[in-house]
Amino acid sequence: MQNVEKSLRLLNLPSEMAAINGQINTRVTKSLVEICVRDHTQMVRNPQTGKFEPTVTSQFVVESTTSLFGMYPLNLAANHLNWSGFELVGFEGGVFTMYRPFEEITLPDGTESWIGWSEIKVAPTAEGYDYNFYYEQGYNSYFGEKFAHDENVTWRSILRKTYIKTTNTPNPTRFVKSYPRYTIAQLKEKTGMNEYQIAEAFATTWKIEAKDSNTHCLNIASDIVVDENTFSGEAYVNGVLSKDIDYRSLMSSFGKKLPGMVGRWKLYNDEFNKSTDPFGAAWHIVMPVDDNTITLEKGSTVEYNSETKVLTYPEDSKLIFDFEFLPAQGKNETVGCCIDLETMEKSLW
Repeated sequence: MQNVEKSLRLLNLPSEMAAINGQINTRVTKSLVEICVRDHTQMVRNPQTGKFEPTVTSQFVVESTTSLFGMYPLNLAANHLNWSGFELVGFEGGVFTMYRPFEEITLPDGTESWIGWSEIKVAPTAEGYDYNFYYEQGYNSYFGEKFAHDENVTWRSILRKTYIKTTNTPNPTRFVKSYPRYTIAQLKEKTGMNEYQIAEAFATTWKIEAKDSNTHCLNIASDIVVDENTFSGEAYVNGVLSKDIDYRSLMSSFGKKLPGMVGRWKLYNDEFNKSTDPFGAAWHIVMPVDDNTITLEKGSTVEYNSETKVLTYPEDSKLIFDFEFLPAQGKNETVGCCIDLETMEKSLW
């Protein structure tokens, strides 16, 4: 049971992305690794010290690790496009391309810094889709030290595996780990890779699989329904209102049946937000997802009457309704809808 069109609307996604509606259960992480061999069967004289030393050779390879990882691809895409600064820049040959450009930023302390570019390519495979995430390599800061956006300055460390070859161990299998630092310029020179290929060597790929909406949860979404001054939060599973679907019978992305859910209202206002609030909000309350209607009145402060369910809010406030599956069972899954109480415009939260 599902309503993909409703899911796409609530998650603010284009209709073409219905193709990736499914589940993510595994993740592949790549890393660039230096394979170093110290060959004691071929000794050479060091011209500076006059001593004989083993021949040292290096090559660079890309290694990958597959691990369990639960996620809903439509929610992942919605987060990247609505929250993380990505834009959908291409859809060709069944491949979705999202991109976030390089950006110069000013930090809270007033110093200048930068955020490197990132790219996502969602490409069809025999099993479903690969959701590939790449980003520009190199640190902009490290333990307080800041680095300019310069390939001769910015760096990253990589894993080096050093093998010792001797006459007794001509094909060594044991190695010693170390983590040398290379500037991006040095990595380009040593590997023969360009900037994009280096980024690809450290890519993360989420594996999208097609699943039956009658047996699996494929996406989650929230909405806020406004009727004059009353506000009601709605929770959706597979694009269907929570009260109209037996969501507890559905398999989640992390291999367990969905538990129950709770709804939450949160009010945010820069003047009244509290550091003591667990969400950093000016006010929040937990309510059932199917019975959470509240009345709003504009005022000069934040005040809630639990008997009348009336929330008084000041100007420049935002109201969020979200829901969360509880108990979490090892993984929190939540999604929300935000409404600007001045403009009444909604956005994903």
